[in-house]
Amino acid sequence: MLNIVLIEDDKDLNELISLKLSQEKYKIYSFFDIFDLENFLDNNEIDLIIMDRNLPSGDSVELIKKLRTNGYDEAVIFLSAKTLQKDILDGFKEGCDDYICKPFNFNELLFRIKAITKRNTKKEILIFENFVLNIDERILKFKDEKIPNLTTLDIELLKCFFTYKNQLLSRQFLSEQVWKNDTTGDKTINTAILRLKQKIPAFKEKIISIRSVGYKLC
Repeated sequence: MLNIVLIEDDKDLNELISLKLSQEKYKIYSFFDIFDLENFLDNNEIDLIIMDRNLPSGDSVELIKKLRTNGYDEAVIFLSAKTLQKDILDGFKEGCDDYICKPFNFNELLFRIKAITKRNTKKEILIFENFVLNIDERILKFKDEKIPNLTTLDIELLKCFFTYKNQLLSRQFLSEQVWKNDTTGDKTINTAILRLKQKIPAFKEKIISIRSVGYKLC
């Protein structure tokens, strides 16, 4: 399922787009404005952002420029009443993937969503011994059997361990890679890894704790 953030301050248009995209089986997170988009993206798996160019907080071009500078690579479609060539070029210049001028036909929006997501579709598969981790589908299999009840945090931890298998990972490194900060407490990290081991019994002997330093998958 495609996860889409929709940011549109026109209530009627927002509700209409949300309804139609939901009918297409997309998961929609709808906002009328958003001042803390980075925090939301850090805590949710998002594939696409559809946003009005002019929001109460200002021109979205500057927001997307900031996101791109900070390493966020979610696909972005602008919806805008600004139809001058300069406005459109500015949108693409600062990192949008598509630009749709208002008023627009919903079918056009739908086709453009499908085109963008098709271009961006890529399967990231990580393997460790008999474990296969599909990052995009958020699935871990052990000997072809799916491990149930894994959270987003579990997947991020697994991704980090699989990427750096056989390497000693400090708690600070795990904090930066998984929690996206360098201040996560040792207790939080230890608890998360303990719960991961409890969910995956075959992992208990694979993740080794190095006292006062961190963890190693081997």
